[in-house]
Order: sequence, then C-alpha cells, then structure tokens
Amino acid sequence: MSDDTTGSTRAADAAAVDLLVRTYPPELVDAVIASCGRTERRRRLLPARRMVYFVLGMALFSPDPYLDVMRRLEGGLRRAGLSQPGPAAGKAAIFQARERLGSGPLEELFRTAPRPSTAVPRAADPQWRGRPLRLLTEHRTAPTERTGPAPRLPVTGLVDCATGGILDALWDEAGAPATLLRSVEPGTLLVSDGPAPDRGMAAAAAARGLGTVWRLPTARLPLQPERRLTDGTFLVRPRGLPLRVIGPGTVTNLLDPARAPADELLAAVAAATPHSPALGRALLASGPAAAPLTSRTPDGVDQELYGRLLVHNSNHTGASDRLAPGTGRARLVDTYDENVSLRFG
Repeated sequence: MSDDTTGSTRAADAAAVDLLVRTYPPELVDAVIASCGRTERRRRLLPARRMVYFVLGMALFSPDPYLDVMRRLEGGLRRAGLSQPGPAAGKAAIFQARERLGSGPLEELFRTAPRPSTAVPRAADPQWRGRPLRLLTEHRTAPTERTGPAPRLPVTGLVDCATGGILDALWDEAGAPATLLRSVEPGTLLVSDGPAPDRGMAAAAAARGLGTVWRLPTARLPLQPERRLTDGTFLVRPRGLPLRVIGPGTVTNLLDPARAPADELLAAVAAATPHSPALGRALLASGPAAAPLTSRTPDGVDQELYGRLLVHNSNHTGASDRLAPGTGRARLVDTYDENVSLRFG
C-alpha cells in the first residue's frame, strides 16, 4: 500500500471516529456507563469508555478483526485527543473487556442519546398535514458467521423518515411492533411496512393517538368489505379490527375520509416507504462488505446490534446539522438526563 493510500485511509478513519465522538461525546458515554453501574473502581488497560467506542468501531470498520479495529480506532481517538497511553491490548483482553462491559451501556446510549428528530422539523421533511412521518419495518439478519445456512434474527425497527435514523428497535421479541410505539410521538402518522395489524398494535396506536397506515401484501389479511364509503374506500373488520382500505394492500385506522383523504394517506406512504431499507443498512453498519455478527452469546449479539444502530444514526444524522441549535457537549449530557427522567420518572 502506497504512502498516499495509507495517509488517505488514516484521514478517513480519523474523520469517521471524529463524527462518532462528536455524536456520542465522552461526557455522554461516561454518564451512560455510570447509569449502568459499569464505571471502573480501578484503572484498567481497557476502561469502559474505550470499550464503548471499540464496539462502535467494530460496526464502523467491519469486517476487520479485533486488533485491526483497535488500531484504526486508536488512530482516530489519538487525533481527537482521546487516546489512552499504554501497551497495546491483545485479542483475549479485548474479548474479556467486551464481556465486562455488557450490552447495557450500548442499549442505554441508543435509547437515550439526543436525536436529531427532536429538532424543529424542516418544511421539506416528509410529513402529513404537519405531522411527522415514522416508518415501522422489519429485517432479518444473520446472528453469526457460519459455514452453513444460519438462522436469521428478526429485527423490527422504527425509522425517522426525515433523517433515515433508527429511533427504536427490538429483535427476537414477540409483540415488537406494538412495543415500539412507545417511541412514537402522539399525533404522528405511522406507516407500517411489513408488520400486520393486530389487536395489540391497534390498541397501542389508539392509546397514543396515532394515525396508522399498514402497507402489506393483500394475502396477509382477508379483506371482506363491510361498508363502502363516499370516497370509494371501504371499511373492513379483519379479526374484529375496524380498518379502512384505501388502496391495494393498504389499510388504516383513520376511518373518516373527510379527515383523512385516501390520496393524502397514499402520498404519505409513498414518501415513507423509500426508507424501508434503512433498517437493513443500519444492521450492515459499514456497508455491504460488513461481516455477519461475530458474537456467540446473546449479550454479545445485543451489544453488536446496538453498536451498528448507533453508527448508522451517527452517519445519517451527523453531530450537528440536525440537532437543535446550540446543542453542545454539556447540553447533550443534560438532554440525556432529561430523556432518562422521561423514561423512568
């Protein structure tokens, strides 16, 4: 490799790590670590903060092996003034430090870090009658690298249609679509591209005052017309759920054509569904060349998945252009505290 190529790679690595550090600054990472009880009582070669950035580096530099990830990460942290002097860590030490960290800090960082969607929406952002659009979608990812066919881990995610960021996600959990509505603001229009309507999701949407449009293959639901409406749409009641058919394979819980014209809802669906691949891209993290998840334990898989989602959000939202004006490092920590208060009271 030529000196010019090496220099370009180092500069690209430094820029990528710098974006991560600006999106998830040390003060915020330390606050998350402390909230999860992972702050060290003694000085370690691989402290928890360094390992949080290492897990993000695994996603950023996939499919590189551990030692190459650490080398590239350290190069970027050094340029950001965050490198830790001392001997290089070996693979076994990194593995043990990952186990010691666990998935909790990565989950907490993903769920409570300030998000660009909290900024004032732009006029050009996808929306319906002034309401923001959110997309619920599904993806299956390979949990480990194997020589034969691998089982696919079902992941359900909530996508911000303005930024392409992942607002929330769950995997391998029954009732995930209904649970994810916890992260949808009241008054939002939710487009579900894949998850079929059921009683749990319909009840959760009604409780939060969400208008919801489901886009699904026609074969997924028996749609026997109950009553035709004045605009040509019609009401159905699959499994006792009152829904309105507004197009082929497209139903909604907004039953009044005057308040929710079908053409407007279909236009909103058309604006939201191009973001359906966002969850799959997030799980690939660094791109199509990214390796399958390498962890063999459930906690390790969780840690890797949260790392990939965090890197995706950093790449797609940046550290400044979609955050509210004046959001600095101190404000990020304050916002983290506010988000924790909102979640736990």
